Amino acid sequence: MPAHPSIAAINTPEHHRGAMILILLTFAPDEEALRAALHLAENAAIAAWALRPEDLANLTVEQYRQLLDYAAAPQVLDLALYLGGDRKQIRTLMDFITGVMADVQARYPTPRPWTNDQS
Repeated sequence: MPAHPSIAAINTPEHHRGAMILILLTFAPDEEALRAALHLAENAAIAAWALRPEDLANLTVEQYRQLLDYAAAPQVLDLALYLGGDRKQIRTLMDFITGVMADVQARYPTPRPWTNDQS
C-alpha cells in the first residue's frame, strides 16, 4: 500500500492552538487547499526574511520563522487560507508578515551592547 502523502506540520505555539483550531474549523480546507496555504505561508515567510530590516539581520530563517509563529501563526494561516494559497498573492502575505515583524520589533527592540560611557 503506498504511503499517504502527509501535510507539512504546522508548528503552532501552545498559546495559539485554540485559534488555529478555530481557523481550520471555520475554513474547513481540503488537503489540497491546506497544502497550498501552508506552502504560500512558508514561501512568504522566507521571502520576508530575505528582505528583513537590518535589526533582524542576525536571525536565521528558522529563528525568523519561529518568532513569526510565536507572534502570529494563526493570523498568517488565516490570511493564507483566505488568499486561497494563491502564489500570485505572495506579496500580500509578505507585507502582512513584514508588518507583524515590525510590530514585534517595535514592542521588543533589539538590545544594544552596553558601553562604559552609558549612565
